[in-house]
Amino acid sequence: MSYSHINDQSQFDIDDDDIIIQPDDSSSSKQPQSQSQPQKTTTTPSSSSSIKPPKTKKQYSGGLFTLNYYRKYFDLTTNEFFKNILKSLNPISKINDENEFTEIGDLYGSIWITATLIFLLFFCNSLSELISEFKKHTDQPPPINHFKLILISINLLYGYIIIIPLLIFIILKFYFKLILIISLTKIISIYSYANIMWIPATLLSIFRGLLINHKKLDLILKWICISLGFILSGSSIILKLMQYFKIAFNESDLKKSYLLLIVLILCHFGFSLAVKVAFFGDL
Repeated sequence: MSYSHINDQSQFDIDDDDIIIQPDDSSSSKQPQSQSQPQKTTTTPSSSSSIKPPKTKKQYSGGLFTLNYYRKYFDLTTNEFFKNILKSLNPISKINDENEFTEIGDLYGSIWITATLIFLLFFCNSLSELISEFKKHTDQPPPINHFKLILISINLLYGYIIIIPLLIFIILKFYFKLILIISLTKIISIYSYANIMWIPATLLSIFRGLLINHKKLDLILKWICISLGFILSGSSIILKLMQYFKIAFNESDLKKSYLLLIVLILCHFGFSLAVKVAFFGDL
C-alpha cells in the first residue's frame, strides 16, 4: 500500500510539473512578438529624419508694441543688402518670381540709405558753399542755419518714403481690392533703395562752388543734378511698380494702373523740385 502510494505521488508530481512548464512555453512564444514591436517603432524616426523641412524665415513673437515684433523687418544679411542695392541700380532688371512682391520689405536699407542721402546732401551743399566763399576771398562768410537744413532734409526725405508708399498701399488695397497685394514695407523698400540714384547728383553738386562767378553755368549744373536724380530714381521706382501692376491687375484695370503711375511720376517730380528748393535755392 505504501509503495503504490509513492508511485501515485510521483505521478502527481510529474503531472504538476507539466502544468507548470506549459505556461512557460506559451509565454516564451509570445515574447518574440512583444520584442518585435519596439523594433518597428525605432526604425520609423530614422526614416523621417532624412526628410529635411523646407527653409522658412524666422518667426518673431510679440505684439505690435514690442521691439521683438519689428525684428523681422531688420533680419537682413550683408549679401541680401547688396543684392537689393544692385537691383535698384538696374531699373530694367526683371523680377521673375511674383512672390517677391508679397515678401516683407526690409526697413534696414530704408533707414540707412535715406540717412546716408541726407548726410551727403548736407555735406556736399555745405562744401560747395565753402568753396564759393573761398573763391570770393571773404573772411566772414554769411551765416547759414545748418540745423534748419538738416531738419528740412529729414522731414522731406523720410516723409516722402513713408507717405507716398502708404497712399499707394491704401489705393491698391481698398480701391482696387487686389488679391495679390504688395506689402507696405515692400513699397517703402522700393522707394528707399531708389534713393541711391541721388548719390551721383549730390556728388556732382560740389562743383557748383567752382562756378560762383558763372551764374548761368551754376544754374545749369543745379538743374542737371536735379534732373539726374529725378530720372534715375524715378525710373527705378516706376519700372518696378509697373512689373507688379502687370502681374496683379487684370486687363480691364490695367489702364487705371497706368493712370496711377502717371500720378506717381508727378509726385516724384514734385519731390525733386522740393529737393532743389531745400538744398540749391529757389527755382
